[in-house]
Amino acid sequence: MKAVKYILTVCALSGLTIVGSMTSCSDFLETNPSTDVSDSQVFTTISGAQAALNGCYYQMKCYSGGGADRQDDYGIPSIQMISDMCGEDIINNGGGWYGYNYNYWGETRGDIFRSSQLWTFHYRLINNLNSVIAYVDDCEGDATEKQYIKGQALAMRGWAYFNLARLFQQTYAIAKDMPGVPIYTEPTTEATQGKPRGTLEQTYQQVLSDLETAEPMLEGFVRSSSNPNVFNQAIVDGILSEVYQVMHNWAKSEEYSKKVLAQYPLTSNDDYTSGFNDHTLDSWIWSIKQTEEQNMGDYSPFAMWYNNTRSCWTFSCFILADDFVALFDETDIRFQQMQQWENTSGQKFWVSMKFRDNEDCRGSMVVMRSDEMLLNAAEACARQGKEGEAKELLWQLQDMRQAKRTEASGQDLLEAIWLERRKELYGEGFATFDMIRTEQPLVRGGNHVAYGGSIQLPAHSWRFIYQIPSSELKNNTSLVDDIWPNGDQNPYDGVYVP
Repeated sequence: MKAVKYILTVCALSGLTIVGSMTSCSDFLETNPSTDVSDSQVFTTISGAQAALNGCYYQMKCYSGGGADRQDDYGIPSIQMISDMCGEDIINNGGGWYGYNYNYWGETRGDIFRSSQLWTFHYRLINNLNSVIAYVDDCEGDATEKQYIKGQALAMRGWAYFNLARLFQQTYAIAKDMPGVPIYTEPTTEATQGKPRGTLEQTYQQVLSDLETAEPMLEGFVRSSSNPNVFNQAIVDGILSEVYQVMHNWAKSEEYSKKVLAQYPLTSNDDYTSGFNDHTLDSWIWSIKQTEEQNMGDYSPFAMWYNNTRSCWTFSCFILADDFVALFDETDIRFQQMQQWENTSGQKFWVSMKFRDNEDCRGSMVVMRSDEMLLNAAEACARQGKEGEAKELLWQLQDMRQAKRTEASGQDLLEAIWLERRKELYGEGFATFDMIRTEQPLVRGGNHVAYGGSIQLPAHSWRFIYQIPSSELKNNTSLVDDIWPNGDQNPYDGVYVP
C-alpha cells in the first residue's frame, strides 16, 4: 500500500506526554517518514511511546489531513456527520460539504475525494498504531504502563479496521465471504508490499483479535478526566458490543453492552436537554473534548446545526425531516427539543436544539454513551427470543424520555428498537451504519423533496458502500483494478444479492 507510509507525527518526536499539549489541527500535517526518524528517538522510553500514542489520539479527533480546502476532514466527527447526512432523518439545506453526502452526489466513488479521505484517515492511523504496538515492549520503564499503552493501541487499531469494514463492504451477516480490506499489522516502509483485500471474515477476525487482546490489558487503567477520548476498558467493551452486533453474535453483544451499562447511568433528561457539549456527563463513555488550541472552529458539528444558538459563525445547514419529527410522542422530552420555524419565504421547517455549543464555541462531542449500550442490549435480547427482558430495557429509556412504551413482539419489536435508536441517537453518527447493518432501504419523503434529497435506494445498494480509492488500486500491485467479481473494486451502483 504505497500511498500509506510509516509516519510518526512531530508531536511524537517532540516528547509531548499529554494529548492536550499539541497546537492546532493543521499542525498535525507536519510529518516525517520512517526513513528520517530513528526508533531510538521515539521508543526508547515510555514517555516517547506515550507521545507517539498521543499523536494517534490527536489524529482521531482532529485530523484535517486534506489541507485547507478539505474542511470536512476532521476524523471521527466528520465520519459521524457523513453517516447522519446519508440517512433519513436529517436534511442538509444547502450549506457545507456534507450536502454532497446528503444528495448522494457520488461521494462513494473511488475517484471522488471522500473515499480517499476515509481510507487514508484509517490506514494512516493504523500504521502509526502498528509502530506503537511493535516497539513499546522494548521501551525502558514500568511494565504495567507499557501494557496500558499497547492495550490502547491494539484497541484503536481494532476500531479502525471495524470502521473500514463497515465503510468499504456490505454488512458482515450477508457478505462475510466477500472481499474485506487489506490487513497490516506491522509498520510499513517504502519496501512494504501492498496486501490483498482478503475476505470480510478475515477482517473481522483481525478486529476481534485486537479488541479481545486489548480488553484485559486495560483492566485497572484509569484515564484522566481531561482526556475523554482516551480508550479505557469500557470503550473497548462498547466497541465489542457493536462488533458482535454486526456479526449477529447476540449473546456476546448483550454481554459486553451490559458490562458497560453496569458502570454508566442513562442520560438524564436534564443532561439530554443541556446541549450535548459537556464531556463530563455521567452517561458519556467516549467523547472528544475541544480546547482553545484544539478545535474544529467553524466546522464542528455545532456549527452545522440550524438553531441560532451559537455565539460564533455557523453554517446552519442541518435541519430535521418533518416525517422524522412526526414519529415522536408530543410528551417525549426529545420532541420538546424540536421547534418549527418559518423562513422569510414562508417555508416551514424543523430545527433541533439537541446540539448547542458552549459559550466558547468549542463544546465536547459525544462518540459513545450508555443509552446506545442499552439499545444494543435490548436488540440482542430480542434477537435471542428474550422479549420480556428486551422490553424492560427499552421501557427504561422510554419511561425516562416520557414516551409511550413499546408493546410489540417479534419483528415488530425489533423495528421498535431500531426506531428508538433513531429517536435517541440522531445526530450522533449511527444513521447509515444502522441502515446497512439492519439491511434497510433508504426511504426519504416529506420535506426531503424540497431540499433535493428525496433519493430512494433499496437495501443492499452499492451506493451505500465506498469504492476502494482509485489511487490505492493503482499503487497496490496486490489488487486488480476491475469491478468485482472480476477485480477488487466494489461496484458503484446496483444491488448486492447475497
